[in-house]
Amino acid sequence: MAPRKVRYVKERPPAPSVESAWRLFISVPLPPAVTTLVGELVRDLGAEGWPVRWVAPDTAHITLQFIGDVPPERAEFLRLALPPVVARHDAFNLRTADLGVFPNQRRPRVIWLGLYGPAHRLASLRDDISDLLRQFEFPLDDKEFHPHVTLGRVRDVRDGSGRDLPAAIQRRFAEVAASGQVTAKAPIPVPVQEVHLVRSFLGREGARHEPIARCPLGAPVAKPRRDDE
Repeated sequence: MAPRKVRYVKERPPAPSVESAWRLFISVPLPPAVTTLVGELVRDLGAEGWPVRWVAPDTAHITLQFIGDVPPERAEFLRLALPPVVARHDAFNLRTADLGVFPNQRRPRVIWLGLYGPAHRLASLRDDISDLLRQFEFPLDDKEFHPHVTLGRVRDVRDGSGRDLPAAIQRRFAEVAASGQVTAKAPIPVPVQEVHLVRSFLGREGARHEPIARCPLGAPVAKPRRDDE
């Protein structure tokens, strides 16, 4: 008698429970014109075949603070505490600028779209939000703040294949600027009118972002609005 084949049934991972930690960050949303520009840049630069994880254009934003995983009840507390802090600041406008990299041209790790305008006002808004997080012992990023829109992150390349990447990036940046696609001479307005508290869901197809609070600048303090309300 032939041996009976054994079939292994893969178990599904357990669904997130109400006790699961929430992965949070605080950001400024982008207008459709900038999201469209991000999509064009990701498409064009992505065609170069660089070892870069490009962002999904519909998830692009200006990060003010990345918080990370927190218990749901702490997320709800922050949802209620954030609006009055944001409302102390008046709305203002930034504008798109040139392309750049972090930390420097010789060792690019993050490719970004720059922002011009009253960046000190964005920094002041971020400082007040950071003070709130610090006061209530939330995780926060204390690195020096450089307003930008992330386009992609360079993968860890250890076989030497990324040796020519810095020169290739500089060459393409120069071409993009010369074409007028991205230049400080023809900027796109970036209104800073709201701050979002966002829950991030990580999956095989990338991250999905869900705003759980939308906090207006320079507006009377009210109950933060949720997408499902």
